[in-house]
Amino acid sequence: MFGRTIWTASCAPKPGMRTLLQTANDLKAVGVRAVGGVVVNRIGTSRQCIRGVIYPTWNDLTTLRTGLGWSFVSQGMNYADMTALSTDAQRYDESGATIPVLAAKGHNKAWGLFNYPNDLQDAAAQAVVTDYFSFGRVYTEDPLTNTRTPATTYPYPLLTFSINGGQCNNPSLPCYDFPVRSDRRTTALPDILTVLRPAPGNYGILQLYRVVEGKSGTMGQANAWDCTSTDWRNRWTGHPENFCRNTLLAALRQRSTSAIITTPADVAIAWGRGRP
Repeated sequence: MFGRTIWTASCAPKPGMRTLLQTANDLKAVGVRAVGGVVVNRIGTSRQCIRGVIYPTWNDLTTLRTGLGWSFVSQGMNYADMTALSTDAQRYDESGATIPVLAAKGHNKAWGLFNYPNDLQDAAAQAVVTDYFSFGRVYTEDPLTNTRTPATTYPYPLLTFSINGGQCNNPSLPCYDFPVRSDRRTTALPDILTVLRPAPGNYGILQLYRVVEGKSGTMGQANAWDCTSTDWRNRWTGHPENFCRNTLLAALRQRSTSAIITTPADVAIAWGRGRP
């Protein structure tokens, strides 16, 4: 899954910043398709620069769906903090109201999952969201995959492992301890593989944001990275939402090929949660 479905990692793209379409073609080459979380009002008829990154157009999303097998879920109308809304009408406008908008654009499985913006949710938000969405995204580090009973028990949490860039994983290198937002460390390859090799009956979701390759800038710069090492432990990115392409592809090539690549909506049907 791709959080917020970002097209490019910067409003002034640099060499090595992969577009979402390039990443989608990388995934296709290894037999994988993805789900994108859509902030509805950040998608338009032209690509828009919002909060430092470029977002795709509705036509871009159609290309990803029809040409590359992607599907899309809701990440809110405006990416509002659901816990800061004071009425059920406001909560609906941010969540349930996105479903018909996405359906009108051909994205008919958005009801499968609501990606609470910034993972912020409370009982009042959940009471509204669960009337319209099969599941609500919850970030997890343990356990790394979903099983049927917890996921189909109110408030229907779907555990999602967010993979991030950041400091490298080699304590002997300077990249192990340099300033990164939220002190993020690049997600370890073995943890990614745990999600990509789920046990029978389990459903794993990996979420990332944007993909970079090669090397750009110097350590300490927010949008610098060095993905050139042959060892994943030595790779780093200055922004935690940037992740090295070679690490991602190495993980995907080692996934369980017997595991079914599917969508939250299809899991909801298979597990008896269905569509609210």
